[in-house]
Amino acid sequence: MANTIHITPLDIQQRQFKKVNIGGLDKDDVYGFLKKVGREYEQLFADNRNLKDQILRLQKQMKDYIELERTLKQTLVSAQKTSGEMKANAEKEAELIIREAELNGEKIIDEARIEVRNLMAEIRQLKTAKRKLKIELKNVLDTFNAMLTEEIKIEKQGQRNEAISGLNP
Repeated sequence: MANTIHITPLDIQQRQFKKVNIGGLDKDDVYGFLKKVGREYEQLFADNRNLKDQILRLQKQMKDYIELERTLKQTLVSAQKTSGEMKANAEKEAELIIREAELNGEKIIDEARIEVRNLMAEIRQLKTAKRKLKIELKNVLDTFNAMLTEEIKIEKQGQRNEAISGLNP
């Protein structure tokens, strides 16, 4: 997974804004929001890291199961070669062991595959949540930007009106 994180929770929490002489945003509100976003992003970041670690563990476990299956198959081939020398009862017992080993191997692999599918679904959900959070954050920032732009227009109009009324006695 070659996703590069461009912004960290610490970046969000330590973000500084330029000061505005007139108007501006409520500093406590902005910083409170940034802290909340930082905490939520930090949780997503940690969850994503944990899921990646879990995937790596499961991939290693699956590799071990595949190696186990390969070893079991080699053992089965060896047992089949020597089964001709065994009596009828020994052949029946070997066949039972073989069937049980194959079933266990298949069961283990099936369980690992199900777990991998579940983890992939969780990763997709987290990515969707991350995209939604980014969109929501952008919408909030766009709204704040529009509010500031409107406030600046109103202030400029007020200054013009004061200037005009100051010229007319």
